[in-house]
Amino acid sequence: MIYWIWLTQLPVIGPVTARYLIEELKDAENVYKADAGYLAEVPGLSERQRRSILQNHSLEKTKRILEDCQNNNISILCWNDKRYPARAKKPSDASVVLYYKGYFKNMNQTVGIVGARRCSQESKQKTVALASEYAQKQVTVVSGMAKGIDSYAHTACLNAGGYTVAILGNGLDICYPSEHNKLMKCIEEKGLLISEYPPGIPPDKYRFPRRNRLIGSWSDKLFVIEAGRGSGALITAEYSRKYGREVEMM
Repeated sequence: MIYWIWLTQLPVIGPVTARYLIEELKDAENVYKADAGYLAEVPGLSERQRRSILQNHSLEKTKRILEDCQNNNISILCWNDKRYPARAKKPSDASVVLYYKGYFKNMNQTVGIVGARRCSQESKQKTVALASEYAQKQVTVVSGMAKGIDSYAHTACLNAGGYTVAILGNGLDICYPSEHNKLMKCIEEKGLLISEYPPGIPPDKYRFPRRNRLIGSWSDKLFVIEAGRGSGALITAEYSRKYGREVEMM
């Protein structure tokens, strides 16, 4: 596991390249142990990427991440884990390592529900009805634990006895927004919290579009409720369409 985390922390090695290396070399440890001659024969790697692999062999940062995970009761899901949903692995930019709290269950069907942080009462009622309906059908509800539509979707799903997945744009040792602390604990107990970011990573604005792509890839279908122009919900919709998922605007 230490080599998988190491791979995700390398400069100029993003999710697409990390996945490519795993597919070519079969395991992250093989990437770590590859010498210059071997890497020169791997097609598609730039010189900067080869140097990054060869020159960043310290595992100290990775060991600190593992220690932080242990201290915060955070588990790690690697690309080769059978619990990693096939739908989420399909996009070329899927994360090879995810951090999680909670538990995995069979996700035969999933729906994403995202939307405005400040929404009308009518949109809130739509969200609650939709999430409750899918929860009762044992369909997993996926969202981002943001204010507004996201939080209503998670809460309604849990209240209906369903299973929900919250995908965060920060480390799982941080609750963002802070007022969702109780909701976050409920999801950890009854569902699943996921992030591609290790502990200690703050919720900076530029990280949320990356989070949104995961919501899109983990959802078979996406409902977008009262989303404003340029909103994160619309970014999620763009990713969902890119991945060939159905999108319904409400």
